[in-house]
Amino acid sequence: MSEVLLVVGHPDLSQSKANKALVDAVRELAHVTVHDLYATYPDFQIDVAAEQALRAEHDVIVFQHPVFWYNTTPLLKQWQDKVFTLGWAFTMDGSASQLAGKKAVVAVTAGVPAEHYTPEGANKTTLETLLSNWHATLRLCQFDIQPMVKLYGTAFGLSDQDLSTAAKQYNELLASFAA
Repeated sequence: MSEVLLVVGHPDLSQSKANKALVDAVRELAHVTVHDLYATYPDFQIDVAAEQALRAEHDVIVFQHPVFWYNTTPLLKQWQDKVFTLGWAFTMDGSASQLAGKKAVVAVTAGVPAEHYTPEGANKTTLETLLSNWHATLRLCQFDIQPMVKLYGTAFGLSDQDLSTAAKQYNELLASFAA
């Protein structure tokens, strides 16, 4: 069984409808550890050794966050800067990092509908293009990169039924890693 670490980078999960629903949908899965960065580090003082040890215990790392100004949230970005260190998360000589081969999933929520994230839409590009830094980072760290999970319209247009469906699919995805 693969152990899954769900790293949640939402500034106030209790006030989030969509991110909270996704977390709640997987919280009861025995092989999933939910790690809320903002609850753990309200002062932004990240315990790098503890974070690296936590990653070592898991086979799948899911990075979940809302899209903030076409990027990740501030604490999750700081977490990346502090935890993904040379020699541990990546190497310069091609040797295996401590993260090599672990599966990684990026799960994001976007406030506007999907059509905003098209070349013809308001943002004139896709969410994958805007968040390509994730792909580059995970590739450098030698993760086995899984498809991105995207939930659109969380501030404008997402129905309760659509959110319920997305939460169910999220549960099924994370449950599938137990097999």
